[in-house]
Amino acid sequence: MDMRSNTFERRWFLGFMLMYVLIMIPFPFFFNTSYVPGWLGVPVFVYGWLIHGGIVLLMIVMFARQCLKRPEYRDFDDESSQGEVR
Repeated sequence: MDMRSNTFERRWFLGFMLMYVLIMIPFPFFFNTSYVPGWLGVPVFVYGWLIHGGIVLLMIVMFARQCLKRPEYRDFDDESSQGEVR
């Protein structure tokens, strides 16, 4: 399947690209040349990276679950189970 013709793939591609572009922009909560203390004295950008990483991991889990519900993956499972020796 092509990303340009499949709405599901296009939506997820744009979502992951948005997260990639967001992390590249030098916002003060992602990049800072001076020490800006946050909670417990940890620099603020560390929390920004952790939150961004958590959101990306959550997106990966959501993507995987939605992919496994698609018929392309169900057909693959059915074909592999038919060839088993019982």
